[in-house]
Amino acid sequence: MRYCKRSMTATYAKATFRVPAVMADDIAGFLVSRGALGCAVAEMEKPRQRPRRILTLEAYFPITNRRQVSGLYAAMRHRGMLAARSRARKPRKITDPGWATKWQERFKPFRVGKKFFIVPPWEQKRIAGRISITIAPGFGFGTGRHPSTAGALRAIEKLFAERTYANALDVGTGSGVLAFAMASLNTPVTAIDIDKEALENARQNAKLNTTDAGIRFSSKPLAQVAGRFDLISANILSTVLTGMAPLLTRRLRPKGRLVLSGILTSEVRQVLAAYRGLRTIAINRSRGWATLVVAK
Repeated sequence: MRYCKRSMTATYAKATFRVPAVMADDIAGFLVSRGALGCAVAEMEKPRQRPRRILTLEAYFPITNRRQVSGLYAAMRHRGMLAARSRARKPRKITDPGWATKWQERFKPFRVGKKFFIVPPWEQKRIAGRISITIAPGFGFGTGRHPSTAGALRAIEKLFAERTYANALDVGTGSGVLAFAMASLNTPVTAIDIDKEALENARQNAKLNTTDAGIRFSSKPLAQVAGRFDLISANILSTVLTGMAPLLTRRLRPKGRLVLSGILTSEVRQVLAAYRGLRTIAINRSRGWATLVVAK
């Protein structure tokens, strides 16, 4: 999942919001739509740490928008996006603290499922028996730590334990982590994203992984992608997944599998209703998020 999608400038207005954890991604998207250059969660998760119910979301705006930020609190409170008793805080002016170094401090290697090991490019650690996927964290395109991405990776692992797949499609590839996972299991992958910055981040990550030869990156929208696929992954917000249900269904081969993630647990029924022509194979929940596996 993505927390932001635009480039940062040298000086920002930093605003902080106390938000429900299960809504953090949706709220970040709302803030970007209201002019935020990017967002980040202040609290870094640790292995086996008890999930937080409330998070501090930091949003960065052009310094010229500093006064406009205050009005966001009222709009967010009206939409139920703020934690109870959360108070408006005046935005602070900050200068670039060295984002690249900050990422290196916060992004540590971590395991996902029984098979994958996500590592940053500056980390040489490897674990025997696990597939290492190197991800250089672009600002907001996903490292695999978010429950929606981790859920999709675990679903992919289980699917490949059952059978092989002739080809795969990764819709909204972001950092490319799901595409790299499928390619590492010896399946040719088409990875698409209409966000050019995300696609560039994925292509840069491909140079860091030995599986890049099995991936074809494209900026084509789903409607323009030719052919059908044995396996499709789509880690996108539920509203987008619901809207593209007919297209994804048509792109899936008979007996194919479709991994849907980026779904709040409260939205599972709504998403499944959009894919009612497909069989539900699995519903996996983690920390307020759900990953669905459906079949044709």
